[in-house]
Amino acid sequence: MHAVMHAAMPWPTILLLLSQPTRGLAPQARRTPHAGYHGQGQIDFFEGWYNRVTLPENDQSFAFIYAIFDPGRRTARSGVDAQVLASTADAAKAICASSTDCSPFAAAPHDLSLRYAGADFSFAMTSVQHRGRLDGVAWDFRVRPDVGWGGRFGDARQYSTAGWLAALGPLLSPHYQVLMSLGHATGWVEIEGQRTAFRDAPFYAEKNWGRGFPRKWWWLQCNAFDDVEPASELTLTATGARRSLLAGGALEREEDVGLVGIHFDGEFWPFPEVEWTVAPWGAWRVTASYADRGTSCTIEAETDDEGCAVRVPSKSGMVDGARETYRGTLRVTMFDKGREVVSATTRHACLETGGEFDAEWVATSAMTEPLKSVAYNVDLERAISSRLDEARRRGVIDVPGL
Repeated sequence: MHAVMHAAMPWPTILLLLSQPTRGLAPQARRTPHAGYHGQGQIDFFEGWYNRVTLPENDQSFAFIYAIFDPGRRTARSGVDAQVLASTADAAKAICASSTDCSPFAAAPHDLSLRYAGADFSFAMTSVQHRGRLDGVAWDFRVRPDVGWGGRFGDARQYSTAGWLAALGPLLSPHYQVLMSLGHATGWVEIEGQRTAFRDAPFYAEKNWGRGFPRKWWWLQCNAFDDVEPASELTLTATGARRSLLAGGALEREEDVGLVGIHFDGEFWPFPEVEWTVAPWGAWRVTASYADRGTSCTIEAETDDEGCAVRVPSKSGMVDGARETYRGTLRVTMFDKGREVVSATTRHACLETGGEFDAEWVATSAMTEPLKSVAYNVDLERAISSRLDEARRRGVIDVPGL
């Protein structure tokens, strides 16, 4: 992230501020970190949002993806992109639109609120409302936010998916944040005159920002399971990627990183130690653990359909660079100190592979130290994020996105 801080605030002062006690500060329970827009006039920058509505009762899914590139000044890839992916039991289709004009785009720096009002297509989203239109597609639905990244909104603290380091500069590319692991959407989507209405449908949202996407990656997501009571609120997000470290610097290099996050019965279970065997398409096997807590999980997923092409960020803008299905079969088991906590299956998982993925990928997450220990030190993340929040409220620093 390209953080913007007041010029009068030197780093020694910032570090001193972060070292001050935080007693009495309210936890981040009402909103997810990085919900705001990080783009503040940059070039060599993109920000993208992914939203999914799942209708398990009739085997349908809709995804809404938005992206903006290089809003600071005109470049070859400056512009705004939108796509709607619609999946039914019979087929999947992608409807896309793009514009080289960034001027109709607007977004709030510290809240989830963005809109684009172009001549050919438009969209608007907040944490509770989504509307848009493009090329024969229209949608309008509201969302009840339930679970963020850390637990239920209002009850549990919400965390940065990549830890507090995501707030302090372009160390990683891209940055990543799950905005809403589970919400419930009510409204409609209309495609070529055929309207699908839904009520309290499972909803998911996440975002990326930075210079570009990883060289290759895989991704799994589901919040609608076949054999789990809805009241248990089981959600799963898992990903592995080969990404850039120290983006843009002389020491830039790549590393394989992975993360699994599960919410169940109001509790948050992160797993930073991840191993995977993933085919270019069709089969995913992931094992993950958090050794310090004695927790582990295993995920197996597969699909026999072809999926659909997904446009993803590249150096030239959005391109067809990934494939995903919304009808993946997935099984997850989770253990706490040897005791089975979750055993669940679904036929409604979103399964994805992307990038330079032409052979089976066997890897172990290799986030380097000290980044790994810092990023997954929950107490440290809580303390420093609270200080950053308080500093922003006092007008001492301004970190877009937080």
